[in-house]
Amino acid sequence: MKSKLLRTNLLMLLTILFLMLPLTSGMAEVKGSFLYKLSNFTGTIPFSWVRVVPDKEMNEIYVVDTSEGAVRIFNNSGMEIYNFGDDGSIGYIYDIAVEEDGNLLVLSYKPAGNGLKPSILRCNYRGEEISEIDIKNLPSGFSGFSPIQISYRDGHLYMIDKNQMKVLVTDKNGLFENGYDLASIIGLDEKKRADTGIVGFSIDREGNMFFTIPPLFKAYKLSPDRKLTAFGQRGGAPGKFNIVAGIVSDDKGYVYLTDTLKCAVMVFDKDFNFLSQFGYRGYDQGGLIAPRELAVDGAGRIYVVQSARRGVSVFQVKID
Repeated sequence: MKSKLLRTNLLMLLTILFLMLPLTSGMAEVKGSFLYKLSNFTGTIPFSWVRVVPDKEMNEIYVVDTSEGAVRIFNNSGMEIYNFGDDGSIGYIYDIAVEEDGNLLVLSYKPAGNGLKPSILRCNYRGEEISEIDIKNLPSGFSGFSPIQISYRDGHLYMIDKNQMKVLVTDKNGLFENGYDLASIIGLDEKKRADTGIVGFSIDREGNMFFTIPPLFKAYKLSPDRKLTAFGQRGGAPGKFNIVAGIVSDDKGYVYLTDTLKCAVMVFDKDFNFLSQFGYRGYDQGGLIAPRELAVDGAGRIYVVQSARRGVSVFQVKID
C-alpha cells in the first residue's frame, strides 16, 4: 500500500513539473538597468512630468517642458545640445512629433479672442516655422476639440484631447481622415467621461493606439479597425495596477507601463502577459518618484518621466 501511494505521489509530482516546463521555459527574462538622466553641462535637468519624443532616425531626444512651453533637444548620450520655444514666438508649446525628413510638427496654443487656440506648425529641427497646418473637414462631433498631445506615423497625424477622450486622425497636411471617441468605444456614459479621462497615450508603428485610464485600473489597445483589447487588474501585486499612467509599445511588441504609486515600470508581452517590472521608490539614481510618461527609442532604452523635479531617468531594457 505504501509503495503504491509513493508511486502515485511521484507520478503526480512529475506531472506537475512537466506541466510547468513550457510556462517557465517560454517566459521572457526582463532586466532594466539604469543608465543616466537627461542632463546639460551643469548636471541633471530637474524636469517634472514632461513629454519625451525620441527621433529614432537621428538618435536624438526631444523633451517638451510644458511648464516653460519650450523644447529641449538631447543627443544619443543624454546631453542637451539645443533648445527653442521659450521666447513664445511659435506659441505656448504642448507637444511635438517628428516627420520622416526630420521636420517637426509642433502643437502649440496661441491667443485668439478671449482665449487660446490650438495651432499645428511644421518647423525645422531648430524650431523655425515652415508652414502652418490647418485642420480641414473637421466633423461636428469634434467641435471644441482641444488636443494636448500629437503623434505622427506613416503620413498620419494623431491628436488627442484627453479630457474629451477623443482622437483625431488627419493626413500630414491636416485633412480629416478618421475620428475615435474612446469613451464611447469602451462603453463609458457621459458622466463617467467627465469624471474619468485618459492619462497615458501612444501610437505604435502599426497605428495601434495604447491608452490608460487610471480610475478604471485598465490599459487598452485599439487597432485602426477599432478592435479593442483591455487588460489590467487592481492590486498591489506585481503585474497589477495601482495608479497606472504612461504606456508605450516598442518595435518588438513589448508593452511598458508606469505605475505612479508603485514607482515602477511594468513590462508585458504582445499578448499582455505580465513579464516583470523594474524601478522602485527611492531618491538614488535607480529609484523613481511618481513616474508618469514613458518613451522608447530604437536602441531599447526607456525614458521615464518623474515628478518632484526628479528629471528623466533612462534605462536600458534587455529581454531574453
